[in-house]
Formats: sequence, structure tokens, C-alpha cells
Amino acid sequence: MPQEYEQSQAIEAPPGEVFAWLSDVGNLPEYLPPVVASSVVGPSAEGVPGQRIRTTLEYPGGQGGTFDAEGYLAVDEGERRMEWGAEAGRDYSGWLTVANRGEGASEVVVHLSFGERSAEPEMREQAPEGQDPLAEGISATLESIRRQIEEGSGKVEAPPPPEGAEPQLEENPAVVDEDPPRA
Repeated sequence: MPQEYEQSQAIEAPPGEVFAWLSDVGNLPEYLPPVVASSVVGPSAEGVPGQRIRTTLEYPGGQGGTFDAEGYLAVDEGERRMEWGAEAGRDYSGWLTVANRGEGASEVVVHLSFGERSAEPEMREQAPEGQDPLAEGISATLESIRRQIEEGSGKVEAPPPPEGAEPQLEENPAVVDEDPPRA
């Protein structure tokens, strides 16, 4: 059964400006905690919306090293909505909308869906009692968006994953290149 997460954040800036900044693939490293680089690499796979993007992510918990992953990103400027996910083999997707909140303000809503083949069950299982690393990650992302747009300051680092919750890269078809942590 899919696990769903949704949170929102008020931003003191016009929705068109907020969405234009968020939907620029080059800005993903400015607000997504593990992402250090991102780019469009071409069209998505047949039957998948949007464009194929590649992101370089740091290993969680300050272990050093990075890995590259690919997925899709579809942008609907008219609706101020972005959708993303893995193109194949993983049950992960999400969407983001930017709505008018009156007098030049916006509300950003982020929604994530994790299926049984995603890393979500392991992350929740290994998290300390009362903590939800995915909900905390969304909160960090939304706060990073607010900081970047309102203050021009840096992103919030997501809390480290639970002990032993290293990403299972060899089982993830979205991973295309790996630079493992140095011992």
C-alpha cells in the first residue's frame, strides 16, 4: 500500500516568481537537501511525462561520496505544478504546486508517494521511535525554499538517516553512476 506525505509552506513572494525559480532544474541543489548538482539530459522514456533529469546526490549522514540518479520532471507552468519520479523500477513519485496566498504571497505544497519497491519502508523501519525521516526531509526542503526565496540564504540540511539506513544503490535502477564514500 503506498505511503503518502504532504506538507505546505507559506512564502512571501508572488506565486509566478516562486514557481519560475522552483521549476528551474538548475535550482534543485539550492533547496533539495541531498542534491548537489542537477541537469536535464533529454526527453523522458516513452510514456513518461516531461524530461529526463540527472541529479548528483551526496551520501546521507556526511559519509562522503556521491551518486547520480535519473528520473523525470514534468512542469506545467499554467497550473504552476511540477511532477517527478523514477522512470522505471521504483515506486516513487511526487508533485509540487504553487498557489496564490493573496497580496503577493504564495503557498507551496509538496506531495510524495512511496510504493512497496521504494526505500521508504526501510527508512521508517530504521528510524528512532517517533521520528519520520521523510516528513523531516520535506520540512527541510520547504524551509530551504522559503529561505532561498525570502532571504537569499542557504538550504537546510535534512536530519541524518537512522544508523544502518544507507541507500541500497545496487538495487535502484535510477542510479546511473556511483562515487562511493572513502573509508
